[in-house]
Amino acid sequence: MTKLYEQYGELFQVDQEHFDEFYTLLKDTLLLKSDFFLKQGEKCKYLGFIKKGTVRSFYINDQGREINFGFYFENEFFTDYESILCDTVSNMNIQALENCEILLLSKEDLQALYQKEAYWQKFGRMMSEKIYLDAKKRIDDLLCRSPENRYLNLLKKQPLLFQKIAQKHIASYLGVTEQSLSRIRSRIVN
Repeated sequence: MTKLYEQYGELFQVDQEHFDEFYTLLKDTLLLKSDFFLKQGEKCKYLGFIKKGTVRSFYINDQGREINFGFYFENEFFTDYESILCDTVSNMNIQALENCEILLLSKEDLQALYQKEAYWQKFGRMMSEKIYLDAKKRIDDLLCRSPENRYLNLLKKQPLLFQKIAQKHIASYLGVTEQSLSRIRSRIVN
């Protein structure tokens, strides 16, 4: 497992002493393009980690339009943490944008780790803090930045996104129409 630790230990934020215990709980799974990891109205039962592929999370608004909330790439965790934490049905959808190889950690296994020792409680707290800060940054971005600044910020932070994600999904994520996104892009190029 030393080679696996070298590959994933830092990404999982798990020290070498606890890595084997954590990794043996993970289940290798394939998620085909357009398959759902989670649909609105279901309870989220897993924390996912992407070995290969791209996943998006989105909501469906009152008008039936998809609103993208996040994109997740290789070596990133994804889930609906609110659904896991509160044991409630999700308002979110999580879908593969391409064929994905993912590792799954069940909610039950995660909870069992928390009960085991203080190390895993700290792990859970750090994971919660990261999820909170990512969501806060996303909300701040939508509320405090202009669409053009949101675009520039996204381009700076996730340039891969523009190569892998359809323009309609990027526009939705930025809170603009596809036409507005086209205008923003042409203004920046000029």
